[in-house]
Amino acid sequence: MFIIKPLIFIIVNMLFGFLYIFAIKCFLFIPAKKKKVFGKHLPFTPAFVYRKKIWLMKKIKTMVNDYIKDTKDDTDGSRLTKWEHKVFHQTWDKITFMDNISFIPKSIKNNFRHFITTIVYEIVKQFLRTFVPYLMQKYEVNKYIELLDKKLDVDIIKEYFNRYVYKYVLMFVLAVHFLIGLGNMLIYLCIK
Repeated sequence: MFIIKPLIFIIVNMLFGFLYIFAIKCFLFIPAKKKKVFGKHLPFTPAFVYRKKIWLMKKIKTMVNDYIKDTKDDTDGSRLTKWEHKVFHQTWDKITFMDNISFIPKSIKNNFRHFITTIVYEIVKQFLRTFVPYLMQKYEVNKYIELLDKKLDVDIIKEYFNRYVYKYVLMFVLAVHFLIGLGNMLIYLCIK
């Protein structure tokens, strides 16, 4: 009985180590489906990874649809218009080599600079507003998003987590808690 009481320190410490690592695994992967109690949704169901997969798929679909909507919006508030204006201003700032040429009048330099930046602006505008949506329609991006949703299987992520992360972290934490429990046991034996 003398040695059993101190062994409880090791067992309890290792149990706590196991419980909080298992709690992390449960938070990430358990349960896989939304749970309801008395018709009310339980918080944190489905598990974190499953929720984030759903969030990621919605985010990708929303971004694609928002981009398509932005291609039809020519107002100054749209994101594409802001990108196009940013390209215009950056191109204007990059064409500074003309300022070093002294024998060309300033008005001709400015007109040439404006001409080049307008060409770049129009190329970017046509690329973003017509060519990219054409490619998205031709290669059916929405079908690839649906395929990604089907292929991005959380069970595969869970399997890799169990094999390469959970197992080794659990062994490390159990070893640390074993040493803590051993230290507690030795302190208990010294005090008693």
